[in-house]
Amino acid sequence: MDNFTKQIYEEFTIDANFGANFTEPETITSQTVTAVDKSGIDVSSSVTNQASVANDGSKVSVLVRAGTAGDSPYKISFRCVTSNGNKWEYDVQMKIKEI
Repeated sequence: MDNFTKQIYEEFTIDANFGANFTEPETITSQTVTAVDKSGIDVSSSVTNQASVANDGSKVSVLVRAGTAGDSPYKISFRCVTSNGNKWEYDVQMKIKEI
């Protein structure tokens, strides 16, 4: 699983590119992004901005924010359904660094 580290204050966009799995002219028709803490508790609304979830046809993106070192690492899951009916998932681990 890929991972990245951020500080609590930081907010930035991350994405998952599913395009390499697609056949032309396949595109994303729906998407979700969820986040769970190290205990498996859903924290999607606190560590991601759900209003920012979007796709550009082949990538799904979300703004990450907040988090605590005590609940880290978080697992962020990108899921999408395509115009061909395929379902894809990409998981990434977010670690919080406190100084």
